Amino acid sequence: MIGAVMVLDPATLMVMSALITILAGTSFILNTSIQRVDIVSRLWTIAFTNGMLAGLAYGFDAVSPGSWITIVVGNAAIVGAIAHVWAGCRAYNGRRPLILVVLAGIVAAAVAVLLRGPDGGEWAGGAEMLALVALFALLAGIEGLSGAMSTRVNARSLAVVMLVVAAFYVARCVGLILFGPYSDTFRTYFGTSLATFITILFTVSSAVAMTSLQVERAYSDRPVPGPRERGGAFSIGVLATDAFEDGARDRIDRARRRSSSVALILIRIDGLKEINTAFGRATGDAALQTVATVLRTVTPTSAVLGRQRSANFAVLAMVSEPQATREIAEAILAEIVEARLEGASDIRLSASIGVADSFTVAFDFDKLREAALVALDRARDAGGNRVETAVQTQAVPRRIDRSRAALD
Repeated sequence: MIGAVMVLDPATLMVMSALITILAGTSFILNTSIQRVDIVSRLWTIAFTNGMLAGLAYGFDAVSPGSWITIVVGNAAIVGAIAHVWAGCRAYNGRRPLILVVLAGIVAAAVAVLLRGPDGGEWAGGAEMLALVALFALLAGIEGLSGAMSTRVNARSLAVVMLVVAAFYVARCVGLILFGPYSDTFRTYFGTSLATFITILFTVSSAVAMTSLQVERAYSDRPVPGPRERGGAFSIGVLATDAFEDGARDRIDRARRRSSSVALILIRIDGLKEINTAFGRATGDAALQTVATVLRTVTPTSAVLGRQRSANFAVLAMVSEPQATREIAEAILAEIVEARLEGASDIRLSASIGVADSFTVAFDFDKLREAALVALDRARDAGGNRVETAVQTQAVPRRIDRSRAALD
């Protein structure tokens, strides 16, 4: 015998489906527990809990048939699973989840079995269950292609899966009504094997899509600290590169005329490229937002904050003595290390920081930036997560006119 085809009996298929549903549901629930917990995550968690319950009920019935209570539980739970997916999609789009409609569908599925009693067989209430699943899957698919979800790739993937489920369950419901559950036609085209495949497809695909959507929401819903200026010069709470350089040059020019001193601090997030590659661009954006928030919190109120092409961020601060420059930089680094990256609690950030000030470098923005970049490269080459200062290039450090500094 050259080869053989392995045919799994219905009981084995149902048990496999139940195990996959439980694994996928557990994965989603665990991932949700470390992300944001809101109405969407709660509804989708209930959806997976219902799916796990349905899998257990149908698996138990397949192994030990004859208990009509398992059919009541299974039918109600599978309708509840799809209905809560739809409710979660509505909540994602900012609409009322219509929980009463969800509960009505679950009750209808259970009552359809109960009305037929213990003698209804394994397909008691089957047509009603199939029709309700198809209806809620169709509604979820439509919802996934509208509103805020329509802009998300993972939401569109979820919508396609739900529409496939809806089409299959419509066909299965029609087949059940026309041919009966025990006919060869129904068993061939709409039987347990194909239904199990569709269930596994739905479970795995929806778990991946919903988890990704929750992660995306954790990042995209972050509040932006501060207004956005006309022309987009102000983003994630700091100035864009050109706007920062214009502001820094003006501040340095005014400080020089008033005999004040300035410090330029360049910050580069360690491993940002690797974070983007491993966890996605959304996580990298979250890292940038986290550091921007740290800068707004730690640096002096008079400091100019911005982005830099050669580094991730730059800070131009007024300082009264050389030691103050390093103190500001070390305070920034300490806060970055302690900061929690929203939506990804298992990721801890570090940074390489290079500083230069007008005590040690000529009073010029380009020269300060060049010296700070050299220091930044030294910090990075030394392994990162450290502060390096520029070497002295001025013979005599500038002394501060404290009467003028008090006016700044």
